[in-house]
Amino acid sequence: MVQLVFENDFVICELDDSLPVLKHRWKQETPGQVFRENLVKIHEHYIEYKKQYEYLAWLADTRELGEVDEETETWFSDVWEDLLFRIAGVKFHAVILGEDLFAEYPMERFKLEAEERFRELDVQLGVFSDEEEAYDWIRTR
Repeated sequence: MVQLVFENDFVICELDDSLPVLKHRWKQETPGQVFRENLVKIHEHYIEYKKQYEYLAWLADTRELGEVDEETETWFSDVWEDLLFRIAGVKFHAVILGEDLFAEYPMERFKLEAEERFRELDVQLGVFSDEEEAYDWIRTR
């Protein structure tokens, strides 16, 4: 069953306890600071739900996100990756990318860097074009 965790003008975050997966979908291009604040909020919810669901996956739908600023790109590697994979313990991370190569490049780079940096934590990352494809991948983990 999918239940709403929170929603605002920029993102909707839901828990699908049937898989389980904490998923969020960006609704529009989001200013860097707001983007980072929302990710931290989702991160906090993930930590709480992880207490109930040992194999909780993370699914980010970034098709409507737009480009992230340079400060956010740096924040991904300096702060976010450790929060996500070391602190929260995310093992299965799926990202849905759109067709805008410039907007999606930072997400693809994040995936490649995180796979390398967190190999010892057995982190698995996947990039997909839609939610069904991402769900199929998560189910096989």
